[in-house]
Amino acid sequence: MRERRHVEGLLRVLRRGGGGTLLVDGEPGSGKSRLLGEAVAAASARGLAVIHGGVAELGEPVPCDLLLDALHASPEREGDPLGSRARLLDRLTAAFEERAGEPVLVALDDLQRADPATLTTLRAVHERLRDRPAGWLLSRSTVPRESPATLLFDLLERHGAERMALAPLTPDAVRAMVADALGRAPSGATRALVDGAGGNPLLIAELLAGLRDGEPAAGELLPPRLRAVVRGWLDALGTEARGLVETVAVLGGTVSLEQAASLLGSTPAALLPAIEESAGAGLLHVTAQGLACRHALVADVVAAGVPALVRRTLTGQLGLLKAAEPAAALLLPGPATEAMDAVIAEGRLAEAEQTVRRRLAAEHGSAHGSVYGTAELRSLLADILYLTGRGDEAVREAETVLAVPGLPHHVRDRATLVRLYVVTRLGGGVPARIFAQEVIGAHSRHGPAAVAAALTALAVAEWEEGRLSDALALAAEAERLAGTEEPGWRRHEPRLAAAAMLIDARRADEAQAVLQRAHDAMFAHNDLAWAADLSALRARAEFVAGRPAGAAREAERALDLAGALHTPLSAPAAAALLAAVALRRGELLEASRHIAGPAEGSVEACAWHAMVSVLVREARDGPEGAPDLLAEVPRDGRGASVLRPVPTVSPWLVRLALRAGDRRGAEAVVAGAEALSQANPEFPAQAASAAHARGLLDGDREALARAADQAADPWSRASALEDLAMALDAAGERGRAAGGLDRALTIYQDAGSARDAARVRQRLRGMGVRHRHWHYADRPESGWESLTETEHTVISLVVAGHTNKQVAEQMFISVHTVSFHLRQIYRKLGINSRMELARLAVARDRAGDGAGDSADRPNGGRS
Repeated sequence: MRERRHVEGLLRVLRRGGGGTLLVDGEPGSGKSRLLGEAVAAASARGLAVIHGGVAELGEPVPCDLLLDALHASPEREGDPLGSRARLLDRLTAAFEERAGEPVLVALDDLQRADPATLTTLRAVHERLRDRPAGWLLSRSTVPRESPATLLFDLLERHGAERMALAPLTPDAVRAMVADALGRAPSGATRALVDGAGGNPLLIAELLAGLRDGEPAAGELLPPRLRAVVRGWLDALGTEARGLVETVAVLGGTVSLEQAASLLGSTPAALLPAIEESAGAGLLHVTAQGLACRHALVADVVAAGVPALVRRTLTGQLGLLKAAEPAAALLLPGPATEAMDAVIAEGRLAEAEQTVRRRLAAEHGSAHGSVYGTAELRSLLADILYLTGRGDEAVREAETVLAVPGLPHHVRDRATLVRLYVVTRLGGGVPARIFAQEVIGAHSRHGPAAVAAALTALAVAEWEEGRLSDALALAAEAERLAGTEEPGWRRHEPRLAAAAMLIDARRADEAQAVLQRAHDAMFAHNDLAWAADLSALRARAEFVAGRPAGAAREAERALDLAGALHTPLSAPAAAALLAAVALRRGELLEASRHIAGPAEGSVEACAWHAMVSVLVREARDGPEGAPDLLAEVPRDGRGASVLRPVPTVSPWLVRLALRAGDRRGAEAVVAGAEALSQANPEFPAQAASAAHARGLLDGDREALARAADQAADPWSRASALEDLAMALDAAGERGRAAGGLDRALTIYQDAGSARDAARVRQRLRGMGVRHRHWHYADRPESGWESLTETEHTVISLVVAGHTNKQVAEQMFISVHTVSFHLRQIYRKLGINSRMELARLAVARDRAGDGAGDSADRPNGGRS
């Protein structure tokens, strides 16, 4: 289970003396408290200290009562209630520090109920204990949607905390839960009730407990314990919101805004606060057609609590309203369209697609269907298809819409921007530029969202053709326009495209600023449909900056979000980043796992995936496969142009070509790199890349020295220094060569590139210079926990089928040393052969332990 894997990762870090913060979001009943309880039990079982607390439903009687209670600390003496804020903070910090002298898990639940003073104090204590071995596991309910805890969680996330949302149970998990609770196959009525819970663990658990205990069920009354849970949620609402939920529940299905307002003696505008409150509480959701209960089971409970006379009256009034409604079905009303925009932006794409397709079927079967209404629905469907990675289908829908004459401008603009983003991100080349120029030429006919999409398409086209300054200028203008969009038209692609270019140009500060603006805009409006893309770009920025742990954390988050939200466009890039991190750590088996299988996503993401795949194969299989590998490197079409501005690529391509004996190919790469640099003199990273490529081709020490001086990221600098040192050694300048390798070694080590560091140490040994690079750690005498980082790397290579000689080549050590490590591994694991080792490793990996362990080990590779 994904959530437990994250908790296990936090506990592993704690056991090793580290720290970290895991933030847990979830709707009521999603299992937050259970997850924290299991984490506390697991921590205690492993000998970790625990601080555990939560806020009761009525909140805190006094500020900081949660913290004082969790620490078993007494409040201030009477007459000095809580004293000054500073003294209270000092007391709490001291109490936490007393526990945090050894690894401690701090698990605090239901922080949405905490007093603002408590949250402010918690943030301050968290900051003070940053360097202590403390693991923070904090949970909050997403209901209400906005609370002081929301601000705390956003702030902690910006400062590196990991965040996850508890998803509904999968159908398989629900079936297992039913079988376990009832001990028998459920009846059809029971299955229908369970399905109505929408995967909410609390609702399912209370329903099943009631059914198991023989309480009345579907045909009579629902179990009392289930009714008590739902009544508690309903009672937390204000009077108007509660009346709205009861009305929608009684009427069943979807109720239009106009119908709900009329039945409640109100107007759609006056209902907005009640709609926001009930939707924020997770009881209602807004669809393209109106309002509906979020869970059918909750609707049944709520409706059963409304007196029968009221139910009959409401049903009769609705029948009169429907009879009086005009038969013509025209365009979706503005509020309904905006509501669907919100559903799409929040990442509820499966729900949105189902709603739109259902409405399209109704339009098709209606004698009063509207051409424009159908076009609007198709434009919404095109957007959903694009965001879920189905580019061909999205373009077909968009082009069908654009073929309709006389479209309202908002319908035409949506289809236009979808078509532009599809061809920009999923493939399109020249047609993308032509279409974008047409849109900009007729800008007076389009809103800012469509024009921003056109500018983004042109920016990507300019970038691919090597005009980097022009590309960034267009991207900046697209981002500015995107910031002027109305709420229903918020798009984040312009910022994401600009950030990607800035990262690849090694303009770190500018890239970080754009990423922060994108983050703030997305999370201010709960626009989750682009969250995976944002995390994938943050992973790339962390990787370039030489922070592999941060890169791995963001890439894992991107994959989790892409899977949960069904937004796969950035998934190949995130997987490639994880593979690149594993490669630099020397974990070749782990790297191979991340890039296994075909990549399906945006063109840029697939290009990254292709490049890293070749890097991994080169590192895994050695120089023998160089000719075949070189043929696999994208050299034409969009793949090559996306890769071309990445500074580390040109030197690597030259090195690969020379290893394969393909000097002509190497010369072509150098010529292309130099042309790109000359066309973009204001980009030092490109100049460094071209100088590095030229230095490798000709053995030019001055060019390599220039590359080292101009390199814009740590790893590129270390790589240029290493190649310069080898050129100096070849020229007989061993002293200067050793000094250069020493500098490269330090940078590689600081950047977490253990594989590169091992190669440099081997080269230094060849010059007669030895570096002690091991460290001691308290480990048991036997078992997996007793293995060192080097032994884990040996295992990954041996399990992949490498001989001792190949392992030695990959790890830059002697065959004798490999044999020594294998003997140590066999002794610690109580085995005698490679076959037994492979069986153990495979079994451990299937159990889910190996991946987490390897993710925490600092090993590395070279590109």
